[in-house]
Amino acid sequence: MKVLLATDGSTASKTAEALVGSIAWPAGTRIDVLRVDQFDEDEIDLSEPRFAAAKAVRRTQIDEQLAAVTQQLSGVDRDLRPRVVFGRPASVIVDEARELGSDLVVIGSRGHGAMASAVLGSVAAEVVDHAACPVLIARSPVVRSLVLAADGSETSRQAADFVAAAPFLRAIPTRVVSVAALTLPWYAFDAGTAPAISGEFYQEVLDAERVEHERILTAATERLAERGIVATAELREGDAAFGLIDAAAAFGADLIVVGARGKTGLTRLLLGSVARGVLYHAKCSVLIVRSPIDAQPRAGPLEHAAVV
Repeated sequence: MKVLLATDGSTASKTAEALVGSIAWPAGTRIDVLRVDQFDEDEIDLSEPRFAAAKAVRRTQIDEQLAAVTQQLSGVDRDLRPRVVFGRPASVIVDEARELGSDLVVIGSRGHGAMASAVLGSVAAEVVDHAACPVLIARSPVVRSLVLAADGSETSRQAADFVAAAPFLRAIPTRVVSVAALTLPWYAFDAGTAPAISGEFYQEVLDAERVEHERILTAATERLAERGIVATAELREGDAAFGLIDAAAAFGADLIVVGARGKTGLTRLLLGSVARGVLYHAKCSVLIVRSPIDAQPRAGPLEHAAVV
């Protein structure tokens, strides 16, 4: 595998580092440890000699930090490649992952700065929206069990395929969860107040919904079984995102794996509402799976240059 670990020295980044270090990667896995740095306006406004001196000091500090991270991650048959790039963090991470042909990006949920206390940092959110490969948002230093979301969509099937193909996930206890949204749509109400359909018909709708999600669960578990993975299945009812989060908590899962988009919603959206809901509200790590064709193209040329 080719793994891109984005780190900035923050507490959340250290969680991502610990997670990457705890995973039993297959032999020969290449791990690009990417440190992105960005100068603020006060530093950029310095005279050329003073700016060069400040940049040299910053680079020395970053090199020392990267050396420590690389030592922490070193292991048998791991190809570690530290990289330092100056530029806009989210843009750099997305562009570097594309140029390197990364199979997976691992990033902490928050970085430095005024918004470090937010549930999900702006850099992580943008990387998830624009990366051309799956992105793992690390909120736990280990992955011992996982919940796989299944809704019958193409990206849901891609998520199952990723779990089956990724060596570091194949041996982990897996629960496939499908959530049936058993609520009446707005158009089922008369003048927005009383139900405009009979109770019998509503029950038929609910029963059909349950049957459909049972079918989805069966298909997903069989898809995994064909690849040698035995997974348990669970049908939940209610809001899809919170149903997945509750299922993960009940299962004791350290990771929720979800496709970038579900069966509903506009395909032009960068990330589906269910995936975004899980991403913003789950306390465990979240892996967003998308195929390259799902990734959003970035506007304009690359705006950074690696520092050698």
